[in-house]
Amino acid sequence: MHKILEDMVDTGWIFRGEPSTEYDLIPSIGRENHYLKYEQRLLEEYKSKAISIVKDHSYTDWDWLAYAQHNGVPTRLLDWSTSPLIALYFALESDGEADRVLYAVQYSKYIYETELSTSPFEIKKDGRYTAPLAFDRIRAQRGVFTIHKDPTKTFTHRGLKRFVIDGSQVKYFRRYLFKYGIDHWYIYPDPVGLGKQFSWQLKNRIGLGKIDSQNNNLAIQQWDLEL
Repeated sequence: MHKILEDMVDTGWIFRGEPSTEYDLIPSIGRENHYLKYEQRLLEEYKSKAISIVKDHSYTDWDWLAYAQHNGVPTRLLDWSTSPLIALYFALESDGEADRVLYAVQYSKYIYETELSTSPFEIKKDGRYTAPLAFDRIRAQRGVFTIHKDPTKTFTHRGLKRFVIDGSQVKYFRRYLFKYGIDHWYIYPDPVGLGKQFSWQLKNRIGLGKIDSQNNNLAIQQWDLEL
């Protein structure tokens, strides 16, 4: 993997990780055909409720779309990262031994920034959207988006590269990402992210040090058997 990434000397690459080789590059709003008719209403409903918790009330529809996407609302955006390690984390985040995929595309050469004077629901062709860094998760994840004219279609491109990670290597790579500082709390920089990070460390018995007490050692050994 290091060798592959080292060969990408141009800095204008973006990356996306998928937890399964069976997942196509389709925006979440387009994965079910009947979703599309609710797309704009969904965003309006989200805006009407989330306005009470955002810092800035002057967001455009583009800003709101990015914010909604990063909080789990189905949109016509696809998440990418300028960091291959962060994209790799998303490919490896879930448990299991299924093969994973890392996608890469040279956006500086093939995918151009979208004109923001147009409504995100009226774009004429696929493009790239870089959201404001006011959003904590987008900032932490080095996030950038592709936005899709027809979100029901699988994203393909002549510059798209696809690298499959053998499922047997998932735990190995995940531990290395932890060593490099790419963990759940880094990806989700909030109290919930920190809690999930410690849950992962406990489950995998990594990064928590050793217990010196003999009684505690016995308890840990018995717990290991149960896990």
